[in-house]
Amino acid sequence: MAVERKVYVLYTGGTFGMKKDDDGKLVPQSLDVIKDFIIRHTILYERRPGESEEAVRKRIISPDGLITLYHQLADDDPKAKGNQYKVLYEMDGLKPPIDSSNVTPKDWLAMYEKIEEHMEKYDGFVIIHGTDTMAFTSSALSFFLGKINKPVIVTGAQMPIFHPRTDGLDNFIGSMLMAGYFCDRPMLHQVMLYDLNKLYRGNRVVKFDCDSFSVFDSPDVFPLASLETTIKLFEHKMVEPIFHSSLKCKTFTPESIPEVRILRFFPGITENYVCGILNGADGVILETYGSGNVPNFKWLGDRLIEAYERGVLMLNCTQVYRGTVLPIYATFEKHVIPGYDITSEAAMTKMIWVLMSTFDQRTRCEIMKHSLYGESCAPPYCPLQPSVEPGPKGEREQTPK
Repeated sequence: MAVERKVYVLYTGGTFGMKKDDDGKLVPQSLDVIKDFIIRHTILYERRPGESEEAVRKRIISPDGLITLYHQLADDDPKAKGNQYKVLYEMDGLKPPIDSSNVTPKDWLAMYEKIEEHMEKYDGFVIIHGTDTMAFTSSALSFFLGKINKPVIVTGAQMPIFHPRTDGLDNFIGSMLMAGYFCDRPMLHQVMLYDLNKLYRGNRVVKFDCDSFSVFDSPDVFPLASLETTIKLFEHKMVEPIFHSSLKCKTFTPESIPEVRILRFFPGITENYVCGILNGADGVILETYGSGNVPNFKWLGDRLIEAYERGVLMLNCTQVYRGTVLPIYATFEKHVIPGYDITSEAAMTKMIWVLMSTFDQRTRCEIMKHSLYGESCAPPYCPLQPSVEPGPKGEREQTPK
Protein backbone atom coordinates (compact mmCIF):
# COMPACT_ATOMS: atom_id res chain seq x y z
CA MET A 1 0.00 0.00 0.00
CA ALA A 2 1.34 3.45 -0.94
CA VAL A 3 2.56 5.75 1.81
CA GLU A 4 0.49 8.90 1.46
CA ARG A 5 1.68 12.34 2.45
CA LYS A 6 -0.60 15.35 2.28
CA VAL A 7 0.36 18.96 1.59
CA TYR A 8 -1.82 22.01 2.12
CA VAL A 9 -1.23 24.73 -0.49
CA LEU A 10 -2.37 28.26 0.33
CA TYR A 11 -2.50 30.71 -2.58
CA THR A 12 -2.36 34.26 -1.22
CA GLY A 13 -1.71 36.17 -4.45
CA GLY A 14 1.29 37.61 -6.26
CA THR A 15 2.70 37.37 -9.78
CA PHE A 16 2.54 33.55 -9.66
CA GLY A 17 -1.18 33.52 -10.48
CA MET A 18 -1.55 36.57 -12.73
CA LYS A 19 -2.47 36.97 -16.41
CA LYS A 20 -2.45 40.00 -18.68
CA ASP A 21 -5.84 41.56 -19.35
CA ASP A 22 -6.92 43.26 -22.58
CA ASP A 23 -4.96 46.38 -21.61
CA GLY A 24 -1.77 44.40 -21.02
CA LYS A 25 -1.90 44.74 -17.23
CA LEU A 26 -1.29 41.78 -14.94
CA VAL A 27 -4.38 40.84 -12.94
CA PRO A 28 -4.84 37.97 -10.46
CA GLN A 29 -6.67 34.86 -11.63
CA SER A 30 -9.12 32.82 -9.61
CA LEU A 31 -7.95 29.82 -7.62
CA ASP A 32 -9.89 27.51 -9.95
CA VAL A 33 -8.03 28.83 -13.01
CA ILE A 34 -4.66 28.39 -11.30
CA LYS A 35 -5.51 24.93 -10.05
CA ASP A 36 -6.73 23.78 -13.47
CA PHE A 37 -3.53 25.06 -15.14
CA ILE A 38 -1.32 23.13 -12.69
CA ILE A 39 -3.43 19.98 -13.16
CA ARG A 40 -3.05 20.23 -16.94
CA HIS A 41 0.70 20.62 -16.50
CA THR A 42 0.69 17.50 -14.32
CA ILE A 43 -1.19 15.59 -17.01
CA LEU A 44 1.76 16.13 -19.37
CA TYR A 45 3.85 13.87 -17.11
CA GLU A 46 1.15 11.47 -15.91
CA ARG A 47 -0.63 10.64 -19.15
CA ARG A 48 -0.23 7.03 -20.27
CA PRO A 49 -0.22 6.00 -23.94
CA GLY A 50 -3.75 6.12 -25.32
CA GLU A 51 -5.20 7.62 -22.12
CA SER A 52 -7.62 10.51 -22.44
CA GLU A 53 -7.19 13.72 -20.45
CA GLU A 54 -10.46 13.02 -18.66
CA ALA A 55 -9.20 9.58 -17.59
CA VAL A 56 -5.97 11.09 -16.24
CA ARG A 57 -7.93 13.68 -14.26
CA LYS A 58 -10.03 10.96 -12.66
CA ARG A 59 -6.88 9.03 -11.79
CA ILE A 60 -4.86 11.88 -10.27
CA ILE A 61 -7.72 13.63 -8.44
CA SER A 62 -9.16 11.77 -5.46
CA PRO A 63 -12.91 11.66 -4.73
CA ASP A 64 -12.45 14.24 -1.98
CA GLY A 65 -10.68 16.65 -4.35
CA LEU A 66 -7.03 16.06 -3.40
CA ILE A 67 -4.60 16.27 -6.33
CA THR A 68 -1.75 13.79 -6.86
CA LEU A 69 1.68 15.36 -7.15
CA TYR A 70 3.92 14.28 -10.05
CA HIS A 71 4.80 10.59 -9.49
CA GLN A 72 8.26 11.03 -11.00
CA LEU A 73 9.28 13.20 -8.06
CA ALA A 74 9.41 10.09 -5.89
CA ASP A 75 12.65 9.19 -7.66
CA ASP A 76 14.28 12.30 -6.17
CA ASP A 77 13.77 11.10 -2.60
CA PRO A 78 16.45 8.52 -1.79
CA LYS A 79 14.28 7.15 1.01
CA ALA A 80 11.45 6.49 -1.44
CA LYS A 81 13.30 3.89 -3.47
CA GLY A 82 11.55 0.57 -3.09
CA ASN A 83 8.52 2.25 -1.54
CA GLN A 84 5.34 3.50 -3.13
CA TYR A 85 5.19 7.10 -2.02
CA LYS A 86 2.25 9.26 -3.00
CA VAL A 87 1.87 12.97 -2.28
CA LEU A 88 -1.60 14.48 -2.39
CA TYR A 89 -2.34 18.16 -2.01
CA GLU A 90 -5.24 20.52 -1.53
CA MET A 91 -5.24 24.07 -2.90
CA ASP A 92 -6.90 26.81 -0.89
CA GLY A 93 -6.71 30.58 -1.15
CA LEU A 94 -7.17 33.88 0.61
CA LYS A 95 -10.10 35.86 -0.72
CA PRO A 96 -9.45 38.14 -2.44
CA PRO A 97 -5.85 37.42 -3.53
CA ILE A 98 -3.38 40.04 -2.29
CA ASP A 99 -0.68 41.87 -4.19
CA SER A 100 2.24 41.37 -1.82
CA SER A 101 3.03 45.09 -1.77
CA ASN A 102 -0.35 45.48 -0.02
CA VAL A 103 0.33 42.81 2.63
CA THR A 104 -0.08 43.93 6.24
CA PRO A 105 0.36 42.16 9.60
CA LYS A 106 -3.36 41.37 9.45
CA ASP A 107 -2.65 39.22 6.38
CA TRP A 108 0.15 37.40 8.25
CA LEU A 109 -2.44 36.57 10.88
CA ALA A 110 -4.84 35.25 8.23
CA MET A 111 -2.09 32.96 6.85
CA TYR A 112 -1.12 31.88 10.36
CA GLU A 113 -4.70 31.00 11.19
CA LYS A 114 -5.10 28.96 7.98
CA ILE A 115 -2.00 26.91 8.78
CA GLU A 116 -3.00 26.43 12.40
CA GLU A 117 -6.46 25.30 11.29
CA HIS A 118 -4.97 22.56 9.07
CA MET A 119 -1.85 21.70 11.08
CA GLU A 120 -3.03 18.29 12.27
CA LYS A 121 -4.46 17.15 8.93
CA TYR A 122 -1.45 17.73 6.65
CA ASP A 123 2.20 16.66 6.57
CA GLY A 124 3.53 19.84 4.97
CA PHE A 125 2.50 23.32 3.88
CA VAL A 126 3.27 25.53 0.87
CA ILE A 127 2.29 29.20 0.74
CA ILE A 128 2.26 30.93 -2.65
CA HIS A 129 3.06 34.60 -2.17
CA GLY A 130 4.29 37.67 -4.06
CA THR A 131 8.04 38.19 -3.91
CA ASP A 132 8.08 41.87 -2.86
CA THR A 133 7.25 41.21 0.80
CA MET A 134 7.81 37.45 0.91
CA ALA A 135 10.81 37.77 3.27
CA PHE A 136 8.63 39.70 5.74
CA THR A 137 5.93 37.02 5.61
CA SER A 138 8.29 34.06 5.99
CA SER A 139 9.99 35.82 8.92
CA ALA A 140 6.68 36.71 10.58
CA LEU A 141 5.30 33.18 10.28
CA SER A 142 8.44 31.75 11.90
CA PHE A 143 7.60 33.69 15.06
CA PHE A 144 3.81 33.39 14.90
CA LEU A 145 3.90 29.60 14.41
CA GLY A 146 6.78 29.00 16.84
CA LYS A 147 8.01 25.46 17.23
CA ILE A 148 6.46 23.19 14.60
CA ASN A 149 7.10 19.60 13.56
CA LYS A 150 6.18 20.02 9.88
CA PRO A 151 7.67 22.02 6.99
CA VAL A 152 6.07 25.34 6.02
CA ILE A 153 7.49 26.71 2.75
CA VAL A 154 6.77 30.13 1.23
CA THR A 155 7.41 30.54 -2.50
CA GLY A 156 6.31 32.57 -5.51
CA ALA A 157 7.35 33.70 -8.97
CA GLN A 158 8.89 36.51 -10.98
CA MET A 159 6.85 35.56 -14.05
CA PRO A 160 3.31 34.12 -13.99
CA ILE A 161 2.83 30.39 -14.42
CA PHE A 162 0.88 31.16 -17.62
CA HIS A 163 4.02 32.57 -19.27
CA PRO A 164 6.23 30.16 -21.28
CA ARG A 165 9.39 31.23 -19.39
CA THR A 166 7.82 31.15 -15.94
CA ASP A 167 9.87 30.35 -12.85
CA GLY A 168 6.65 29.75 -10.95
CA LEU A 169 6.16 26.09 -11.81
CA ASP A 170 9.75 25.22 -10.87
CA ASN A 171 9.35 27.01 -7.55
CA PHE A 172 6.01 25.31 -6.93
CA ILE A 173 7.31 21.83 -7.79
CA GLY A 174 10.48 22.26 -5.69
CA SER A 175 8.50 23.52 -2.71
CA MET A 176 6.01 20.67 -2.98
CA LEU A 177 8.80 18.13 -3.24
CA MET A 178 10.42 19.36 -0.02
CA ALA A 179 7.13 19.79 1.83
CA GLY A 180 5.84 16.37 0.74
CA TYR A 181 8.53 13.77 0.15
CA PHE A 182 10.96 15.33 2.64
CA CYS A 183 8.40 16.23 5.31
CA ASP A 184 9.86 13.78 7.83
CA ARG A 185 13.29 15.48 7.95
CA PRO A 186 13.59 17.24 11.34
CA MET A 187 15.85 19.94 9.89
CA LEU A 188 12.93 21.05 7.69
CA HIS A 189 10.46 21.38 10.55
CA GLN A 190 10.39 25.17 10.41
CA VAL A 191 9.22 28.04 8.22
CA MET A 192 11.30 28.27 5.03
CA LEU A 193 11.47 30.13 1.73
CA TYR A 194 12.07 28.42 -1.62
CA ASP A 195 13.55 30.27 -4.60
CA LEU A 196 15.39 29.09 -7.72
CA ASN A 197 16.42 25.63 -6.48
CA LYS A 198 17.42 26.84 -3.02
CA LEU A 199 15.63 26.33 0.26
CA TYR A 200 16.36 28.93 2.94
CA ARG A 201 15.42 29.46 6.57
CA GLY A 202 12.45 31.80 6.36
CA ASN A 203 13.68 34.35 8.89
CA ARG A 204 17.15 34.65 7.31
CA VAL A 205 16.31 35.87 3.81
CA VAL A 206 16.27 39.18 1.94
CA LYS A 207 15.08 40.07 -1.54
CA PHE A 208 18.16 41.35 -3.36
CA ASP A 209 17.21 41.32 -7.06
CA CYS A 210 13.98 42.21 -8.85
CA ASP A 211 15.19 41.58 -12.42
CA SER A 212 16.41 38.00 -11.99
CA PHE A 213 14.89 34.61 -11.32
CA SER A 214 17.34 34.42 -8.41
CA VAL A 215 15.42 36.79 -6.17
CA PHE A 216 16.41 35.91 -2.61
CA ASP A 217 19.56 35.28 -0.66
CA SER A 218 20.47 34.44 2.91
CA PRO A 219 23.40 36.78 3.58
CA ASP A 220 24.83 35.31 6.76
CA VAL A 221 23.88 31.61 6.75
CA PHE A 222 24.07 28.74 4.29
CA PRO A 223 20.88 27.51 2.53
CA LEU A 224 19.15 24.49 4.04
CA ALA A 225 18.98 22.62 0.73
CA SER A 226 19.99 22.84 -2.91
CA LEU A 227 17.89 21.19 -5.62
CA GLU A 228 20.08 20.79 -8.67
CA THR A 229 20.59 17.53 -10.61
CA THR A 230 20.79 15.97 -7.15
CA ILE A 231 19.09 17.18 -3.99
CA LYS A 232 21.41 18.09 -1.15
CA LEU A 233 20.34 18.86 2.39
CA PHE A 234 23.09 20.76 4.22
CA GLU A 235 22.55 19.43 7.71
CA HIS A 236 26.24 19.77 8.57
CA LYS A 237 26.12 23.51 7.79
CA MET A 238 22.86 24.16 9.60
CA VAL A 239 22.83 26.29 12.74
CA GLU A 240 20.32 24.45 14.89
CA PRO A 241 17.65 26.76 16.34
CA ILE A 242 16.75 26.29 19.98
CA PHE A 243 12.99 26.28 20.49
CA HIS A 244 11.92 27.08 24.01
CA SER A 245 8.61 25.61 25.11
CA SER A 246 7.94 28.24 27.80
CA LEU A 247 7.02 31.01 25.34
CA LYS A 248 3.35 31.83 25.54
CA CYS A 249 1.40 34.42 23.60
CA LYS A 250 -2.14 35.66 23.62
CA THR A 251 -4.46 34.99 20.70
CA PHE A 252 -3.47 37.38 17.94
CA THR A 253 -6.02 39.98 16.92
CA PRO A 254 -5.79 42.77 14.34
CA GLU A 255 -6.52 45.31 17.07
CA SER A 256 -3.36 44.32 18.95
CA ILE A 257 -0.90 45.05 16.12
CA PRO A 258 1.72 47.48 17.47
CA GLU A 259 3.37 50.48 15.81
CA VAL A 260 6.87 49.37 14.77
CA ARG A 261 8.99 51.75 12.70
CA ILE A 262 12.37 51.77 10.95
CA LEU A 263 14.95 54.50 11.62
CA ARG A 264 17.58 54.39 8.89
CA PHE A 265 20.68 56.50 9.49
CA PHE A 266 22.24 58.66 6.77
CA PRO A 267 24.72 61.55 6.61
CA GLY A 268 22.98 64.76 7.64
CA ILE A 269 20.27 63.06 9.70
CA THR A 270 18.44 65.64 11.82
CA GLU A 271 16.97 65.68 15.31
CA ASN A 272 13.55 66.52 13.87
CA TYR A 273 13.66 63.46 11.62
CA VAL A 274 14.70 61.14 14.47
CA CYS A 275 12.01 62.53 16.78
CA GLY A 276 9.41 61.97 14.06
CA ILE A 277 10.29 58.25 14.06
CA LEU A 278 10.66 57.77 17.81
CA ASN A 279 7.61 59.72 18.99
CA GLY A 280 4.49 57.55 19.09
CA ALA A 281 6.31 54.30 18.27
CA ASP A 282 5.97 51.08 20.27
CA GLY A 283 9.17 49.73 18.77
CA VAL A 284 11.90 50.96 16.42
CA ILE A 285 14.41 49.10 14.25
CA LEU A 286 17.57 51.20 13.92
CA GLU A 287 19.36 50.56 10.63
CA THR A 288 22.85 51.79 11.50
CA TYR A 289 26.21 52.06 9.76
CA GLY A 290 28.60 49.13 9.54
CA SER A 291 28.75 47.12 12.74
CA GLY A 292 26.28 49.35 14.57
CA ASN A 293 27.76 52.85 14.35
CA VAL A 294 25.76 56.07 14.61
CA PRO A 295 26.79 59.74 14.86
CA ASN A 296 27.93 60.71 18.37
CA PHE A 297 25.61 63.71 18.52
CA LYS A 298 24.55 64.51 22.10
CA TRP A 299 20.99 65.15 21.01
CA LEU A 300 20.79 61.67 19.49
CA GLY A 301 21.83 59.99 22.73
CA ASP A 302 19.32 62.13 24.66
CA ARG A 303 16.45 61.26 22.32
CA LEU A 304 17.22 57.53 22.50
CA ILE A 305 17.31 57.64 26.30
CA GLU A 306 13.97 59.46 26.38
CA ALA A 307 12.44 56.85 24.04
CA TYR A 308 13.81 54.04 26.21
CA GLU A 309 12.29 55.63 29.31
CA ARG A 310 8.92 55.84 27.53
CA GLY A 311 9.11 52.08 26.99
CA VAL A 312 10.00 52.12 23.29
CA LEU A 313 11.67 48.83 22.32
CA MET A 314 14.71 49.50 20.10
CA LEU A 315 16.88 47.06 18.14
CA ASN A 316 20.13 47.95 16.37
CA CYS A 317 20.62 46.28 12.94
CA THR A 318 23.22 46.96 10.29
CA GLN A 319 22.03 48.56 7.07
CA VAL A 320 24.71 46.78 5.02
CA TYR A 321 23.96 43.58 3.13
CA ARG A 322 26.12 41.29 5.28
CA GLY A 323 27.44 41.92 8.77
CA THR A 324 26.95 41.76 12.52
CA VAL A 325 26.04 44.33 15.16
CA LEU A 326 27.69 43.54 18.48
CA PRO A 327 27.05 45.07 21.94
CA ILE A 328 30.24 47.16 21.94
CA TYR A 329 29.16 50.73 21.20
CA ALA A 330 28.92 53.13 24.14
CA THR A 331 26.49 55.43 22.31
CA PHE A 332 23.69 52.98 22.96
CA GLU A 333 24.66 51.57 26.36
CA LYS A 334 21.63 49.68 27.67
CA HIS A 335 19.01 51.64 25.76
CA VAL A 336 19.25 49.91 22.38
CA ILE A 337 19.46 46.12 21.93
CA PRO A 338 22.13 44.75 19.56
CA GLY A 339 20.61 42.77 16.69
CA TYR A 340 23.71 40.78 15.70
CA ASP A 341 23.19 39.56 12.10
CA ILE A 342 19.38 39.64 12.03
CA THR A 343 17.82 40.98 8.82
CA SER A 344 15.63 44.07 8.93
CA GLU A 345 12.69 41.90 7.82
CA ALA A 346 13.15 39.44 10.67
CA ALA A 347 13.87 42.24 13.14
CA MET A 348 10.63 44.05 12.36
CA THR A 349 8.43 40.96 12.37
CA LYS A 350 10.03 39.63 15.56
CA MET A 351 9.44 42.95 17.29
CA ILE A 352 5.80 43.03 16.17
CA TRP A 353 5.34 39.50 17.52
CA VAL A 354 7.05 40.31 20.83
CA LEU A 355 5.01 43.49 21.33
CA MET A 356 1.79 41.58 20.59
CA SER A 357 2.64 39.12 23.36
CA THR A 358 1.73 39.09 27.03
CA PHE A 359 5.37 39.38 28.10
CA ASP A 360 6.34 42.22 30.43
CA GLN A 361 8.84 44.82 29.21
CA ARG A 362 11.83 43.13 30.85
CA THR A 363 11.05 39.80 29.21
CA ARG A 364 10.46 41.47 25.84
CA CYS A 365 13.94 43.00 26.01
CA GLU A 366 15.47 39.64 26.95
CA ILE A 367 13.73 37.92 24.05
CA MET A 368 14.90 40.58 21.59
CA LYS A 369 18.48 40.14 22.82
CA HIS A 370 18.48 36.44 21.98
CA SER A 371 17.76 34.08 19.09
CA LEU A 372 14.50 32.15 19.30
CA TYR A 373 14.08 30.37 15.98
CA GLY A 374 17.50 30.65 14.37
CA GLU A 375 16.88 34.22 13.18
CA SER A 376 20.34 35.45 14.20
CA CYS A 377 23.66 34.41 15.71
CA ALA A 378 22.69 36.00 19.03
CA PRO A 379 22.90 33.76 22.12
CA PRO A 380 19.91 31.39 22.37
CA TYR A 381 17.04 32.48 24.56
CA CYS A 382 16.92 31.17 28.12
CA PRO A 383 13.90 32.39 30.06
CA LEU A 384 14.36 34.49 33.15
CA GLN A 385 12.06 32.07 34.96
CA PRO A 386 11.35 28.34 34.49
CA SER A 387 8.14 29.27 32.68
CA VAL A 388 6.16 32.33 31.67
CA GLU A 389 2.86 32.37 33.50
CA PRO A 390 -0.20 32.51 31.26
CA GLY A 391 -1.94 35.86 31.12
CA PRO A 392 -5.60 36.77 30.68
CA LYS A 393 -8.16 34.36 29.33
CA GLY A 394 -7.81 33.78 25.61
CA GLU A 395 -4.08 33.14 25.50
CA ARG A 396 -2.61 30.24 23.60
CA GLU A 397 0.67 28.40 23.84
CA GLN A 398 3.06 29.71 21.18
CA THR A 399 5.08 26.51 21.00
CA PRO A 400 3.59 23.02 21.41
CA LYS A 401 4.55 20.99 24.44
